[in-house]
Amino acid sequence: MEQDETRLGTWRVLNYAQLSLNFPISALLFCLIASAVFAGILAWSISHPVKLLLEHLKSAANGELPGVVSPKITASHDEFSELAEAFDLMTSRIDNMIKSQSKMLHHVSHELRSPLARIQMAVGLVMQNPKKMQSSLQRVELEAVRMERMIAELLEIFRFESGMHKLQKTEVDLKGLLTGIVGDVLFEKHEAKVRLDMPEDDVVVEGQLELLQRAIDNVIRNAVKYGPDDGIVSIELQHSARTGEVTLEVRDQGEGVDPQELEQIFRPFVRGRRASQVDGHGIGLAMTKHIVEAHAGFVKAANLTPYGFMIRIHLPTRQARLTQESKK
Repeated sequence: MEQDETRLGTWRVLNYAQLSLNFPISALLFCLIASAVFAGILAWSISHPVKLLLEHLKSAANGELPGVVSPKITASHDEFSELAEAFDLMTSRIDNMIKSQSKMLHHVSHELRSPLARIQMAVGLVMQNPKKMQSSLQRVELEAVRMERMIAELLEIFRFESGMHKLQKTEVDLKGLLTGIVGDVLFEKHEAKVRLDMPEDDVVVEGQLELLQRAIDNVIRNAVKYGPDDGIVSIELQHSARTGEVTLEVRDQGEGVDPQELEQIFRPFVRGRRASQVDGHGIGLAMTKHIVEAHAGFVKAANLTPYGFMIRIHLPTRQARLTQESKK
């Protein structure tokens, strides 16, 4: 009896020992297999988006801008998804920039062709008839000045679009600026009718004087140019003490522009159908938009009822701009 109990106890000890030895090995194998599977999934989840991004980067480097890559990266709200979205945004902006530059180059070549053709005609007239030397030289000078002005404005627009333009800000008295611009316009065109409405208090903004002068001058001269000969150009300057915003409205009594052209007239070389018969290049309003936006403002255009056209410039005062920046 005692011998059987001894054997039973020994068997139990041996069995327990065997189980103790087998259990860690099986657990270790399970852990190794699970780790291998997890590592494989982790490696794929990292290498797959990296591989996709590398492929799209190589395509972009070869000049072939690929389509969007973010939908192909299925990871949800992680760093790779954010990187893919940033890559899509980058390629989209590059694509738009390339198309814009190609379009601008096409327009530049077209706009330069006309004055060059007139210069060639003037030179040809001089060669055929030397007596027309004076008038031909005046025509050559006029066309050269036009080309110089257009190229200078294009370079200015490029500097704004590329972020190379750094403003040299000072305090600008808009009332004095408007008075000077209107005086120049009336001096050059005596028959123009301009009505200027300004507040009694000083209206001061922070900006670069010559740029703001160019932006506002473009708008006022366009209103005088495209309005009827007997029409009145109304200029109204307002300052809101509540919002700290300055608004400048320039209204003419012309036919306005087609509704579908309202959003396009602030692009370079875009001219309304009704303005195609008037001398110009379609650069002035594009320059105005860039200058106003560089001063943290914005510009809008609208047709008036029953007739007329209006451009409104919004500019923040220095205090309003500082308040906006503090909120950010």
